Amino acid sequence: MIETPAEKFYRLLEDENASKELVKIPGDTYNRIASHIKTIRSESSENERNANSAISYAERKILYEMAKRLMQLRIDKFKRDPDIDPANLTLEERYIVEPLIVSRKRFDRVAESIFNGHVAELEHASNAVKQKYVYARFLQPYSAITGSDMGVYGPFLPEDVAVLPIENAKNLAKIGIIAKNWIEPEDQQR
Repeated sequence: MIETPAEKFYRLLEDENASKELVKIPGDTYNRIASHIKTIRSESSENERNANSAISYAERKILYEMAKRLMQLRIDKFKRDPDIDPANLTLEERYIVEPLIVSRKRFDRVAESIFNGHVAELEHASNAVKQKYVYARFLQPYSAITGSDMGVYGPFLPEDVAVLPIENAKNLAKIGIIAKNWIEPEDQQR
């Protein structure tokens, strides 16, 4: 008997559920689920009233829920065990946990700095957050810009002072639009 895609993915989900360890799954698991859903998506419609459409839509929802559950199980295992090798995760899962890895490293660095009395390292970490925005004085007129934070700033006239994302301020200073000596951190984070 031929195993359906839903049965294959259900087996992966069951294996993951039964194991305390992160099960090695094919790296293309989520891609295969999405590809199968793509093939049946045109057949499935929430609004259409025929049997084929209803079956395809139900299969699509089941596959989607299984994929979400499988990802959640695997991510939860990763969160619980800091020693899990990220290489055992699929690329999509690594995309999800990458910020967690950075967060763990930052936590360890700050905790170690506190333990060792490394005030300079703590100040560096604080400044990394604080220096996302800077004060800038415009030397010439400039049209409105979309900042690196997706905020809209301006338009500006000569001598206008504004708080800008540091990336934008650096670029404007390079081309002489704002005074270089005015690029300084904002006192409070926005």
